[in-house]
Amino acid sequence: MAASTRIKASNIIFKIGATNYACDANLVQLTLDDAPGDVQTFCEVRVGGQWSLQLDGITSGDSASLYRLLWDNFGTEVAFEIAPNGNATPSSSQPVYKGVARFDQLPPLALNSNETTLFSVTLTVVNTPHNPASEQFYGVTIDVTP
Repeated sequence: MAASTRIKASNIIFKIGATNYACDANLVQLTLDDAPGDVQTFCEVRVGGQWSLQLDGITSGDSASLYRLLWDNFGTEVAFEIAPNGNATPSSSQPVYKGVARFDQLPPLALNSNETTLFSVTLTVVNTPHNPASEQFYGVTIDVTP
Protein backbone atom coordinates (compact mmCIF):
# COMPACT_ATOMS: atom_id res chain seq x y z
CA MET A 1 0.00 0.00 0.00
CA ALA A 2 1.28 3.44 -0.89
CA ALA A 3 1.56 6.04 1.85
CA SER A 4 -1.59 8.04 2.48
CA THR A 5 -1.65 11.72 1.65
CA ARG A 6 -0.75 13.73 4.73
CA ILE A 7 -2.58 16.82 5.89
CA LYS A 8 -0.30 19.72 6.71
CA ALA A 9 -2.13 22.28 8.79
CA SER A 10 -1.48 25.40 6.72
CA ASN A 11 -3.94 27.42 4.69
CA ILE A 12 -6.89 25.60 6.22
CA ILE A 13 -10.41 26.97 6.01
CA PHE A 14 -12.11 27.45 9.36
CA LYS A 15 -15.47 29.15 9.08
CA ILE A 16 -17.92 30.26 11.70
CA GLY A 17 -21.06 31.15 9.82
CA ALA A 18 -19.84 32.44 6.46
CA THR A 19 -16.60 34.04 7.74
CA ASN A 20 -13.20 32.34 7.55
CA TYR A 21 -11.32 32.85 10.86
CA ALA A 22 -8.28 30.69 10.02
CA CYS A 23 -5.97 33.74 10.10
CA ASP A 24 -6.92 34.41 13.76
CA ALA A 25 -6.45 30.79 14.91
CA ASN A 26 -3.37 28.67 15.49
CA LEU A 27 -5.23 25.54 16.69
CA VAL A 28 -8.60 24.13 15.64
CA GLN A 29 -9.27 20.75 17.24
CA LEU A 30 -12.35 18.53 17.28
CA THR A 31 -12.33 15.91 20.04
CA LEU A 32 -14.93 13.19 20.66
CA ASP A 33 -15.44 12.25 24.32
CA ASP A 34 -18.08 10.26 26.15
CA ALA A 35 -21.37 12.08 26.48
CA PRO A 36 -22.06 13.45 29.97
CA GLY A 37 -23.59 10.77 32.18
CA ASP A 38 -22.70 7.90 29.86
CA VAL A 39 -20.59 4.97 31.02
CA GLN A 40 -19.06 2.60 28.49
CA THR A 41 -18.71 -1.00 29.62
CA PHE A 42 -16.28 -3.54 28.19
CA CYS A 43 -19.08 -5.04 26.08
CA GLU A 44 -20.24 -1.81 24.44
CA VAL A 45 -18.71 -0.11 21.44
CA ARG A 46 -19.82 3.37 22.54
CA VAL A 47 -22.81 4.48 24.56
CA GLY A 48 -22.83 8.06 23.32
CA GLY A 49 -20.50 10.80 22.25
CA GLN A 50 -19.99 14.50 22.74
CA TRP A 51 -17.70 16.60 20.55
CA SER A 52 -15.76 19.60 21.75
CA LEU A 53 -14.16 22.25 19.55
CA GLN A 54 -10.95 23.73 20.92
CA LEU A 55 -9.90 27.05 19.45
CA ASP A 56 -6.57 28.70 20.19
CA GLY A 57 -5.75 32.02 18.60
CA ILE A 58 -4.60 35.59 18.82
CA THR A 59 -6.27 38.02 21.18
CA SER A 60 -7.54 41.03 19.24
CA GLY A 61 -9.90 43.87 19.97
CA ASP A 62 -10.78 44.25 16.28
CA SER A 63 -14.53 44.03 15.82
CA ALA A 64 -14.17 41.36 13.10
CA SER A 65 -11.71 39.14 15.04
CA LEU A 66 -12.37 35.60 16.27
CA TYR A 67 -11.67 36.78 19.83
CA ARG A 68 -14.38 39.45 19.66
CA LEU A 69 -16.79 37.05 17.90
CA LEU A 70 -16.56 34.70 20.88
CA TRP A 71 -17.24 37.55 23.33
CA ASP A 72 -19.97 39.24 21.29
CA ASN A 73 -21.90 36.00 20.67
CA PHE A 74 -21.55 34.30 24.06
CA GLY A 75 -24.54 32.02 24.73
CA THR A 76 -25.45 31.50 21.07
CA GLU A 77 -25.08 28.55 18.70
CA VAL A 78 -23.32 29.00 15.36
CA ALA A 79 -22.52 26.71 12.42
CA PHE A 80 -18.85 25.94 11.77
CA GLU A 81 -16.86 24.29 8.97
CA ILE A 82 -13.33 22.96 8.98
CA ALA A 83 -11.58 22.19 5.69
CA PRO A 84 -8.19 20.79 6.78
CA ASN A 85 -6.90 20.79 3.19
CA GLY A 86 -8.00 24.37 2.51
CA ASN A 87 -10.45 23.24 -0.17
CA ALA A 88 -13.64 25.25 -0.70
CA THR A 89 -15.42 22.25 -2.24
CA PRO A 90 -15.55 18.94 -0.35
CA SER A 91 -14.47 15.67 -1.97
CA SER A 92 -14.01 12.08 -0.87
CA SER A 93 -10.28 12.65 -0.34
CA GLN A 94 -10.64 16.19 1.07
CA PRO A 95 -13.73 16.20 3.31
CA VAL A 96 -15.12 19.21 5.16
CA TYR A 97 -16.16 18.75 8.79
CA LYS A 98 -19.34 20.59 9.79
CA GLY A 99 -21.32 21.12 12.95
CA VAL A 100 -22.89 23.66 15.29
CA ALA A 101 -20.86 25.03 18.19
CA ARG A 102 -22.33 26.47 21.35
CA PHE A 103 -20.44 29.58 22.47
CA ASP A 104 -20.46 28.48 26.10
CA GLN A 105 -17.00 29.69 27.10
CA LEU A 106 -15.48 33.17 26.98
CA PRO A 107 -11.85 33.53 25.93
CA PRO A 108 -9.56 34.77 28.70
CA LEU A 109 -7.49 37.92 28.61
CA ALA A 110 -4.03 36.79 29.73
CA LEU A 111 -1.28 39.37 29.30
CA ASN A 112 2.42 38.51 29.46
CA SER A 113 5.04 41.23 29.26
CA ASN A 114 6.36 41.77 25.73
CA GLU A 115 4.55 38.71 24.25
CA THR A 116 1.74 38.36 21.72
CA THR A 117 -1.43 37.65 23.66
CA LEU A 118 -3.15 34.35 22.86
CA PHE A 119 -6.33 32.64 24.03
CA SER A 120 -7.73 29.13 24.22
CA VAL A 121 -11.37 28.07 24.56
CA THR A 122 -13.11 24.72 24.31
CA LEU A 123 -16.65 24.96 22.98
CA THR A 124 -19.39 22.33 23.08
CA VAL A 125 -20.59 20.96 19.74
CA VAL A 126 -24.38 20.54 19.63
CA ASN A 127 -25.08 16.82 19.72
CA THR A 128 -27.33 15.07 17.18
CA PRO A 129 -28.26 11.41 16.70
CA HIS A 130 -25.36 9.21 15.60
CA ASN A 131 -25.92 8.04 12.01
CA PRO A 132 -22.72 6.87 10.27
CA ALA A 133 -24.67 5.90 7.14
CA SER A 134 -25.31 9.60 6.51
CA GLU A 135 -21.81 10.69 7.67
CA GLN A 136 -23.32 12.15 10.89
CA PHE A 137 -21.24 11.42 13.99
CA TYR A 138 -22.77 12.78 17.22
CA GLY A 139 -23.24 16.26 15.76
CA VAL A 140 -20.30 16.45 13.34
CA THR A 141 -20.98 15.80 9.67
CA ILE A 142 -18.25 14.73 7.29
CA ASP A 143 -19.16 16.36 3.98
CA VAL A 144 -17.64 14.61 0.94
CA THR A 145 -20.19 15.83 -1.61
CA PRO A 146 -18.78 18.16 -4.29
